Amino acid sequence: MTTAEQTWTTPRLRADVVLGPAQWRDGKLVHHLLDRTTGWFYRVGPREHFLLSRMDGTRSLADLETEYAEAYQRRLGPASWQQLFGMLHQRQLLDGATDTEALARLTATAAENAARARRGPLSARLPLFGPERLFDRVLPWLRPVFSWWFVLPALALVLVIAGYVGTHVTELAAVLDSGGRGLVGLAVSMAITWVVVFLHECAHGLTCRYFGGRVPEIGVMWRFPLLAPYCKVDDLVLFTRRQRVAVAFAGIFVSMLALTPAAVLWYAGPRTGVVHATAGSVLLFGTATAAMNLVPVLRLDGYHMLGHALNLVDLRGDTYRFWGRLLRGGPAAVRYGRRRDRVTYASYGLLSAAFLATVLVLLVHYWYVTLARWVGGGWSVAILVAEALLIVGLLGVVARRRSGQRVDAPSTAAGGDT
Repeated sequence: MTTAEQTWTTPRLRADVVLGPAQWRDGKLVHHLLDRTTGWFYRVGPREHFLLSRMDGTRSLADLETEYAEAYQRRLGPASWQQLFGMLHQRQLLDGATDTEALARLTATAAENAARARRGPLSARLPLFGPERLFDRVLPWLRPVFSWWFVLPALALVLVIAGYVGTHVTELAAVLDSGGRGLVGLAVSMAITWVVVFLHECAHGLTCRYFGGRVPEIGVMWRFPLLAPYCKVDDLVLFTRRQRVAVAFAGIFVSMLALTPAAVLWYAGPRTGVVHATAGSVLLFGTATAAMNLVPVLRLDGYHMLGHALNLVDLRGDTYRFWGRLLRGGPAAVRYGRRRDRVTYASYGLLSAAFLATVLVLLVHYWYVTLARWVGGGWSVAILVAEALLIVGLLGVVARRRSGQRVDAPSTAAGGDT
């Protein structure tokens, strides 16, 4: 039997094709499939995953059909096989049935999509370097920190630091009003905070690499109105639920752990001077940044931790779709999927609306009061209306841009993108 004949009679996926575990998306189970050669991610349903996971070159089509019939109480007809193998051929996923030019086209398209995703008026990414070689060198030395013998005591220390900062906010904030020394401490603390944020991103990447994933790039990301580092860990979707939560939590964990020297200097060091002011500023801003990362309404680490813990691929997107259907069609339009997911979408939507409305009211009030001191009440209102129209216009441009793009693969980046 020739290689080509064997490919179609006892099919085998290419060795660099990786299948991920089941997750929920919009009320349906999905699996992610990664083609490491081209860089493409694909989503397949549980039945397609059932067949693909058994395409190891040892089972014939008859064997696959028998196992499928036992699992799903129905047999696959010629049309179903044709559709499945058509997809495998189009994506060049079968071993022994690949075309070099087709693989090159798929690779180029994946690169173009990634480059397009980096550009936008409200969100953009600038890759700086690929960290995998560096991570592979340091991981053997850092493996002990992934054991519970390190994680549990370190987590206890993190909670102590967070509790101390939470109960001494007034004292810590006072260093910002301590004149020139406070300003120097603030400037130094901001520089240190950026270093801590970079370590935060490295923690995401190192944890992903520890679990066997790729970390293709670290860079700087603009997400209106913030500028911050990010670490790309798309392989996250191939991990178990616990591993995904660990990767998302690693950044916050390291950010808080990195505050230990500042906590020691603040508590046991000089009670006045630049060192004291710097330690206080670092503790205050570092803890505030970590706390903001934990807010699940913002698309940061806390949001991704919640989504991974619930085994949901796209919590925010599913929530938008749920509420859109509910508002258009009433309760009957949202009777799909699992009840626990429907409760999650409803609760998350209400929580997000309440949080964003509160933040918006506070920001508008603060900005109005500030502007009124400079230009008066009338001009303040005009400026606020102009800003609102500008933001609505930018959001409209982004929405039209996204609606015109066909999304075949998820882009899951941790850190600044989470």
